[in-house]
Amino acid sequence: MASDFQVLFNLGQYENAIEVGLTALDLLEPLEDMMSFFRPQGELGRINAEALHRDVEVSPELWELLVYCRRLWEATDGAFDITAAPLWQVWGFARREGRLPSQSEVEEARELCGWRWVELDASRQTVRFHKPGVALNLGSVGKGYALDRLAKVITEAGIQDFALHGGLSSVFALGDSWELPLSEDTDGPHGWPIGLSDPLHPGRRVGQVWLKNQGLGTSGTALQFFWHKGKRYGHILDPRTGYPADKVLSVTVVAPTAAEADALATAFFILGPQGARRFCEQHPGVAGIFLLNVPGRVPQVEVVGEPQAELETRDRDGDAL
Repeated sequence: MASDFQVLFNLGQYENAIEVGLTALDLLEPLEDMMSFFRPQGELGRINAEALHRDVEVSPELWELLVYCRRLWEATDGAFDITAAPLWQVWGFARREGRLPSQSEVEEARELCGWRWVELDASRQTVRFHKPGVALNLGSVGKGYALDRLAKVITEAGIQDFALHGGLSSVFALGDSWELPLSEDTDGPHGWPIGLSDPLHPGRRVGQVWLKNQGLGTSGTALQFFWHKGKRYGHILDPRTGYPADKVLSVTVVAPTAAEADALATAFFILGPQGARRFCEQHPGVAGIFLLNVPGRVPQVEVVGEPQAELETRDRDGDAL
C-alpha cells in the first residue's frame, strides 16, 4: 500500500493498548499480500496472472471486497472502477513515470476496462476474465479496507477510543481523543481532529474535521502528476473517458467505513460536486468536502451531503471561519 500506518490511543486509557495496536498492525503484511497489484505471488497478483485461463478461487475476504467494488462501480455510474488498471498502466502511473499516451493507446486501454470482462461466480467464489489484458487494481480502496480490518481487531479487544490512518489520506476514528480542548458548546470531546490540507500549499491547512465513529478518505493529485507541453496531468483517471479528471483540487469523503470513504473519494473526484451530491442524496451517512480552485485565494470549500461530523474551515490567514 506504499504508506505508513499509525494507531493513536489516549495515553494511559487502556493498559493493553500497545499490545493490541501491534497485533492489529501485524495484519498489514498479509493484507498487502492479498491486495497488492505489484505482488505476483499474492492473491490479487494470482488473479491477474491466471483468471484469463481458468476460474480462480479467492478467499472469503477478497471475495467480499470484489463484490463490494462491483456494487460501488454500479452505484457511481462507473466512476469507481477497479478494472481500470490498463488505463493506469498506459498512462505510466503504475510505474510512477507519467507519460502522455496516444489516443489509440487510450482507446485500447479503455476497451479492456469494465466489469463486462470480469465474471464473479458467487456459487464457487471464483473470478474469471474474458478478454486478454484485463487486470484489477485495488489501490483506490485498499488502504481504507485495511483500516477497517485493523479497527475490527482493536474493537474486539475492548478498546473504544482510537484513531487509525494509512498514509494520512485514509483514516478511521472511533470514540474521542482526550487531548482536545473543550469547546464552549459541548460537554466533552467530540471525536478526533483530522486536518484538511491545502493542495496548493503543502503544509497549510484549510480546515479540519472532527471525526467520530467514521472513516475518512481524501483524493487529490498534489503528489502524483506530470507536465506535458505546459499542461498538468494528474494520476486520477476517469475510466469513462480514459483521461485524467481535473475539475477539482481534492475531495475528502466522510462515510461509515474507511473502505467506503477511500473508494468514494476517488469516485467523487471524478464525478465532481454535482454528481457526488446525487450520490449522497441516495446514500445517507456519506458526505463529500470539495476543495475547488479560486485564483488568488485559498481553495473554496463546497460540502455535499450531510456530514455526520463537525467541520471547521479557515481563511487565508488560518483563522476559523
